[in-house]
Amino acid sequence: MPLTFRMPSACRSRDERGVALITAVIMLLVITLLAISGARIALDSKKTSRNQRDYEIAFQAAEAALRDAELDISSATGPAKRTQIFSSKKRDGFDVPGGCNTGTAPSGPYLGLCDTYNSNPPIWNTVDWTATVGQRTVEYGTFTGRSFPTGSGLTPGRKPRYLIEIMTDRGINQSASNQDEVKFMYQITAVGFGPNDTTRAVVQSLYYKGED
Repeated sequence: MPLTFRMPSACRSRDERGVALITAVIMLLVITLLAISGARIALDSKKTSRNQRDYEIAFQAAEAALRDAELDISSATGPAKRTQIFSSKKRDGFDVPGGCNTGTAPSGPYLGLCDTYNSNPPIWNTVDWTATVGQRTVEYGTFTGRSFPTGSGLTPGRKPRYLIEIMTDRGINQSASNQDEVKFMYQITAVGFGPNDTTRAVVQSLYYKGED
């Protein structure tokens, strides 16, 4: 006659409780990991959105500085205007080998004018855009008299800036040996800042003033 052994009910109950406890701990661990991962994704998404917002602020400020530089060249009306300096036939104020003019004062007439087009590395990538001493870039409104809001929150932390490089503009039928035919145009580089200096945007344009 076969023998049958039965586990006492008390032992079987303890084993079942032990398995249930291990299962509950594993499930709790999984839920905790999912919660941590979700929180991290949410924080990363918030940080990315904030960085994108700050960059958009900087980009809009750089675009504003680009427009200010164009007005500086073409039709500035501010008290320190220097429109007469820019000419398609002369390069007065740009003869600064290897660098940019600092001007005779923070608003000197040749501030930010550079004879560095095609330099390697480009001057706009090496100049100190936040310098307060010996600055070589032009702050927004310096020569146009226009104002630009700055502060905290959703406004730039400082005014955007720009510099202007001179470049030769030769038409299709112009001879490189005939200096009388040489004309000049300008490359403008503008930098805008976000709510802090670490967020920056750079924009450039080529500007031709036209015949004098």
